[in-house]
Amino acid sequence: MGREVCRMTRPKRMAWRAWGRALGGLLAPLWRVGALLAVVAALAGLAALYQSTRHTVHVQLDGHTYPWRTHKRTPEAVLAELPVTLLVQDRAYLPTTDEMLAGAPLRLDLAQRVRVAHDGSLTVVDTQAETVGALLRALGITLGPQDCAAIEGYCVPTTRPLVEPAEGATLLEAVATWRRPIDVAIRRARQITVVDGVLPADLYTTATTVGEALGDLGLTVYEGDLVYPDLGAAIAPGLRITIARSLPVSIEADGQAWRLRSRVDTVGELLAEAGLTLSGDDYVTPGVAEALAGGVHIRVVRVYEEYYVEEVPVPYETRWEPNPELEIDLQQTVQWGTEGARRRQVRVHYENGQETQRSEEAEWIAREPTDRVIEYGTKIVVRELQTGSGTVTYWRKLRMYATSYNAPTAGVSPSSPSYGHTKLGWRAAFGIVAVDPSVIALGSKVYVPGYGTAAAGDTGGGVKGKRIDLCYDDNNLVHWSKWVDVYLLTPVPPASQINWIVPNTPKERE
Repeated sequence: MGREVCRMTRPKRMAWRAWGRALGGLLAPLWRVGALLAVVAALAGLAALYQSTRHTVHVQLDGHTYPWRTHKRTPEAVLAELPVTLLVQDRAYLPTTDEMLAGAPLRLDLAQRVRVAHDGSLTVVDTQAETVGALLRALGITLGPQDCAAIEGYCVPTTRPLVEPAEGATLLEAVATWRRPIDVAIRRARQITVVDGVLPADLYTTATTVGEALGDLGLTVYEGDLVYPDLGAAIAPGLRITIARSLPVSIEADGQAWRLRSRVDTVGELLAEAGLTLSGDDYVTPGVAEALAGGVHIRVVRVYEEYYVEEVPVPYETRWEPNPELEIDLQQTVQWGTEGARRRQVRVHYENGQETQRSEEAEWIAREPTDRVIEYGTKIVVRELQTGSGTVTYWRKLRMYATSYNAPTAGVSPSSPSYGHTKLGWRAAFGIVAVDPSVIALGSKVYVPGYGTAAAGDTGGGVKGKRIDLCYDDNNLVHWSKWVDVYLLTPVPPASQINWIVPNTPKERE
């Protein structure tokens, strides 16, 4: 019985141990995180404590005040902490601890190292002088009326501060500015003579080269000017500088325009200097022999000519020829006309690409035109026509536009002696028609279907071409306005009275 108890309790102990190991594995990361949080909290506390002990003091450097964050509580400790090493010539003015904590500044007057080049010697000094003039007085250096003190190559007034800290600079940047050496060069004025034009001028300059001297004197030197000695030559007492001035000119050539300066004498010499050549009929204004003047505008004109041949059509003529084998009012084209061609040679004159003149040099017929030949019929055939009043014989049939009139509608005043009379003097009445005499000869007999036989005895202002106006008695006017066939009755008139070619007129649709 006891052995069984032992066999049952051993597995239970093993289970409890496994459960404990598992629980320990789960809790171990939590213990590590807790330890890390504790360390972070401790460091944060130390940082907060460190920050709580910092305070701001003020440091005055040559009149400029800068804030300084520190843990130090005494002026001496703060001074030792500052990013500056005091030299013998530096001066420090320290307030008391209470004054410092109350806002009084630590005042520092730093000496400036200056290297002064003067009269062939170099003097290096650490000075408390605030301006260039104070420095020179301290060194016993005297400037003449035209002498100057130069810093960084430029003459400066004696009132210029030796050091000018940049606005917004930090204390560290300000200290670096003060500790940077300054080079001062004393330039003694030397008398020179400048010839710029007709009369020479005696001047004084502190410049080291001719170019600097001319610039200091306000004399502009252009690229085309000639300066002797050259601009890089050193200034020496009594130096004579001669300026041969160039003239400002402008040139327009080959589609471009530019301004330049030159010392040549003529326009032609200027073109050669600019690399512009004239060829053929090219010309320049002003002329190449003209003297060069300041401000002149020179225009180069390129001239060339072109020749070309243009062709102009020559219209053909239409020639009418009679054909006795062709019946009257019939036509046929026996030769189609073709246009000819006339050619002419034209010379075109160009200046700077623009046409300025053209002229005709020669003209000739390159191709003769060919006439158009149309034959018209002169053969007359007499035919018969059955009408309501009998048979009539006719020799020609024309399609004509028929209108009608009588004496009251003829447009003649009743008081006129010609009222009621036709062109031939006949009394206007039924049986008379008005025609165009170039189409139907006056006195001819005609037959008009629907009207009857009539005599061509009248004309009218509106009766032209294939138009016929049918006359009626005063009281029986019938209005006509249509196309009809008009038959010209025999006898056939002499050939000299026949208009063989009657122009066609559009026919009314019926």
